[in-house]
Amino acid sequence: MSWSPRSVSSPLALVALVAANVAPLVGVVWFGWSLKALLVAYWLESGVVGLLNVPKILTAVGRGDGGSSITATINGRQVDLSPPENPREGFHLYPSNVPIAGFFLLHYGVFWAVHGVFVWTFDAFAVGGVGGVPLVTVALAAGVTLLSHGGSFVVNFVGREEYRSVSPGTQMSEPYRRVVVLHLTIVLGAFLVGASGAPLAALVVMIVVKTVLDVGAHLREHARARKRAKTHHETATERPDAHDASA
Repeated sequence: MSWSPRSVSSPLALVALVAANVAPLVGVVWFGWSLKALLVAYWLESGVVGLLNVPKILTAVGRGDGGSSITATINGRQVDLSPPENPREGFHLYPSNVPIAGFFLLHYGVFWAVHGVFVWTFDAFAVGGVGGVPLVTVALAAGVTLLSHGGSFVVNFVGREEYRSVSPGTQMSEPYRRVVVLHLTIVLGAFLVGASGAPLAALVVMIVVKTVLDVGAHLREHARARKRAKTHHETATERPDAHDASA
């Protein structure tokens, strides 16, 4: 990979992310979405983020953020986070990354399920009314989110070859950096909006705050990827035989 100081993220991916965040705004203003509909849409988005992280883990081959042999104890279980020993040229799935992807899918799946239980039972402990969920429009918004994050995967992770410089273990942790803080903020905002009776203005403010946080998280994620790519390039330049030895 010939590294060059390009922008942190593809402008196209950034525009798509903003567009995906505008979809709930359209739902609230034009289709009368309730607070609960908004929470369900954001819950589905966190599922999309986790699902798309699986192929990222399966194709990650970087070894600059932990060496060639990495293990970690997560929830009392030993997990091998080592990258493939002999990565091939180009974008490929690696069977050796399957255990890491499987562990992530299980761990993140539990997190997402618990989040879902909270979202679907929010009415039980909300102060104000939360309303119903128009499944068709919420599903359409989730589809827009899938296109946005899927586009970022194609443009940034594959097209910009971010998979070359990130290890499977590091990639496993990326969604938590982005989703946990973001959705804790959404949960807090939901209580505040619910307490106010979920007026239109409060829902719009919640969407705007979420969009700003999401764009910031997106830029930080790809800034880390850009930094890893630069380090990877500098290391390869210092050791010109490194790539040949691992090919």
